[in-house]
Amino acid sequence: MSTRVPRRAYGGVSAGERIAARREKLLDAGLELFGTRGFAATGVKDVCREAGLTDRYFYESFANNEALFLAVFDRLTDDLFAAVAVAVGDAGDNAAGQLRSAISAFVDALVADSRKPRVLFMEAAAAGPDAAAHMRATLRRFATLVAATARRHLPPATSDEEVQLVALSLVGLLERAITDREEGALGMPAERLVDQCVSLYVTFLGALANTAPGRPGGRPAAARRG
Repeated sequence: MSTRVPRRAYGGVSAGERIAARREKLLDAGLELFGTRGFAATGVKDVCREAGLTDRYFYESFANNEALFLAVFDRLTDDLFAAVAVAVGDAGDNAAGQLRSAISAFVDALVADSRKPRVLFMEAAAAGPDAAAHMRATLRRFATLVAATARRHLPPATSDEEVQLVALSLVGLLERAITDREEGALGMPAERLVDQCVSLYVTFLGALANTAPGRPGGRPAAARRG
């Protein structure tokens, strides 16, 4: 029989709740420091100092700084995709409206807080291969969401590969544009960035729709792979 003593609640707050609250403080501290100083300039003690906690509580939740970075990254992407999904759901059935809502939610969330694009796009490589893979997976997830939104408004015969390729092109454009904007290399206001990306993507989708097999002027199915 186990003699392990259960952790007690203090002030009506359970041990699990206290651990979760400390973890949130560490995540907040990680976002602040990784998003301002950068990963390479941030150590465990820096994070603990920012969070007002000791090293003991850091290792209660995270094995190392890389694990904290991944957790900060995942929290950001979860929040970002939830915001995009809500925006698309509220946009009605118009294809351009859904696309604008998705892109606006994505761009607005990132340009409103410069720490977020730095963590998502600029510090992942410094944090190691796992974080870099997370960044690539995040871009693919957003491209998949954009492609799924577009697919509902395209002829059924439109190639899935072509829709995904155009979606990846848009997401790659957004990532580079937001990064360059944060670094001062692109002075375009966020609203104009959204307008330009929507215009480009609608043009691309129109081209796909018009060249889909079975449409007037479209390619025969055998020609899709060139």
